[in-house]
Amino acid sequence: MIRKTLTLFIFSISLISCAFGQKQVGIAAVNVEAEKNINIQNIESIAFNLLNASTNDSAFYYNDLLKSTLKNELNKKEALRHSFNGIESISILSPQDSNFILFNWNIPLNNGKFKFECGILNRDPKSKLAFDFLKDTTFQDRITEEHSTTMPNYWSPCLFYKIIETKTQFQTYYTLLFWDGNNRLTNKKGIDVLWFDKSNSARFGAPIFSFNSEKAKSRIVFEYGGQNRMKLQCNEGLNRIEFDHLSPPPADEQNTTSLEGVYEYYGPDLSFDGFVWNKKSWVYNADIDLDEGIKKKEKDFVLDEDVKQEEIPMYKPN
Repeated sequence: MIRKTLTLFIFSISLISCAFGQKQVGIAAVNVEAEKNINIQNIESIAFNLLNASTNDSAFYYNDLLKSTLKNELNKKEALRHSFNGIESISILSPQDSNFILFNWNIPLNNGKFKFECGILNRDPKSKLAFDFLKDTTFQDRITEEHSTTMPNYWSPCLFYKIIETKTQFQTYYTLLFWDGNNRLTNKKGIDVLWFDKSNSARFGAPIFSFNSEKAKSRIVFEYGGQNRMKLQCNEGLNRIEFDHLSPPPADEQNTTSLEGVYEYYGPDLSFDGFVWNKKSWVYNADIDLDEGIKKKEKDFVLDEDVKQEEIPMYKPN
């Protein structure tokens, strides 16, 4: 059941489209011969088998096969001009400028945890190796995670589902929304940043998340109860990342123990926060209105007939 759920999750994230001007993967002029020389059907078949593997051993077998196949296929020169439209079982994301493509997927394990893989196809013709996989880095704690930049071509494993391309005077940043099915008790979502250094190596994390009274963060991580859902999305019209505010249940007379920091009890509290891009950084905004900037029509305020019927009292006293 977990594997089927994650398969549906992979399919659904590929349909979400609200990044700031984000295009579909690929460039406008796709070479027909390039399409023929990359074995898309084989890649998709292996990826599908991976997501539907019934055992850990089977999943790892297909994962190794998928990695070797991608490395072979995507280092062909034709890969630089390919659309990759036929692959649906892994997440494939590209920014508006089409400078690179991320190939990213999860490996659901029988113990309820997940492993993740991610490779980058660099479309810079000067790159010696067009496609390669990122290496895992593990942070010691939440504070380190939120204030660190990775070494070249290292990443914090997760499943990316949205790229937001932003530019400053000196650097292009690719802000990434991600999901991590952490364990049986909690899930994680968050916001990371991909950028390329002078050697054209991929780096993750940059201090561009600004707060009024706190030190700027390099990435944002949310953790919440596995039975809950969290909204984390982009608003194209307002150049804003929007998300549920998470909190634990309040203490009451029966339960005076504070659940602060016990993340399996965290969930949305019906308020929302956000980050707004100011051409230099993402600036934190608390308690935002999700309807801001949405034009309402008169019909939006008219009750449906069945709703009106429900409001008619059953009995009218004399």
